[in-house]
Amino acid sequence: MTLRLKFVFFIIVGLLVLWFLYIERAILTPFVFAAIFAYIFNPVVNFLHEKLKVPRTVSVIVIYTLIITLIIAGGIAFSKRVVDESSGLRVQVSSLTKSAKNQINALPDWIKPTLNDTLANVEKSNNISYPSVYSFFPQAFSRIIGFIIFLFAAFYFLKEGSSMFDKLLHFVPNTYKLEADILIKRINSILGSYLRGQIFLVIFVSIVLFLCLTIIGVKYSLILAIFSGFAEIVPIIGPIFAAAVVALIAFMGGNSNFGWDPFQTAIVVIIVYTVVRQIQDYFVNPYIMGKITKLHPLIILFAVLAGEHTAGITGLLLAVPLAGIIKIIFEYSLDFINDKEIEEKYK
Repeated sequence: MTLRLKFVFFIIVGLLVLWFLYIERAILTPFVFAAIFAYIFNPVVNFLHEKLKVPRTVSVIVIYTLIITLIIAGGIAFSKRVVDESSGLRVQVSSLTKSAKNQINALPDWIKPTLNDTLANVEKSNNISYPSVYSFFPQAFSRIIGFIIFLFAAFYFLKEGSSMFDKLLHFVPNTYKLEADILIKRINSILGSYLRGQIFLVIFVSIVLFLCLTIIGVKYSLILAIFSGFAEIVPIIGPIFAAAVVALIAFMGGNSNFGWDPFQTAIVVIIVYTVVRQIQDYFVNPYIMGKITKLHPLIILFAVLAGEHTAGITGLLLAVPLAGIIKIIFEYSLDFINDKEIEEKYK
């Protein structure tokens, strides 16, 4: 088989694999999250294995044990407060929707249907119907199976991740093996840095906003801070939406610890979110997120919307790094083609 036929063969196989993965994307979720988990904790496994000479299998077990211990400790420390705040917040949202219905009646007729549909969706999200209760157990069983698959897949990704990429390189023709190795390492480095940075941002934003909201005296500060932290997963839109939601809840929650009226409290909340955003943009993101954040904001927005439309929450999480990877492959391919053209020119 000539080199050109091999190239065409691998292109066709690659397209078939992508097509199969797309139509079976529903079953890929635990494997995708396992890969994300492996990217985040692979440096820890490498440190334990290479520096402390701990076998990789034992290193993975140690990481699993530490994470489970932290989850149990966090659950004991915060679960009651999270449940109480979630219940209180649900009651407040229900009260807000009821009062909003009375206000909608005073608005023009052309806008009433849209607002009524929005309120109906909010009420639906807060209610637990009998069908949803009946479907809880099969859904719970499916999630347990998915979680078990995640644990097994993450274990093997952490244990044998590097060897998997080495085996992948065996399928690359010798002529392009060096370039493929460089490209894979560059993608791995940026993807791992991005995912670890995203986790850091979620934790950083949650802690900082929890302290700020608690000092201000905003109700449900813990659940709102956690919500705001996870909103960082959705670039551009997520932080803005989180700030608007928390400011509205602060406005509806009454006075603050400093005697401010509800409107002043909401303004202070918006200022706090703006300051935290500026700290991220100028001091955290340049060091944590790396070159991948140099994507144009419109490309990021398009990638986020396309990711959510294609794969839901998984697509939201992976949209930006995948867009960055496509950019890297495109730029690297252009450089490779230009270098080949220069070589041919001066032969």
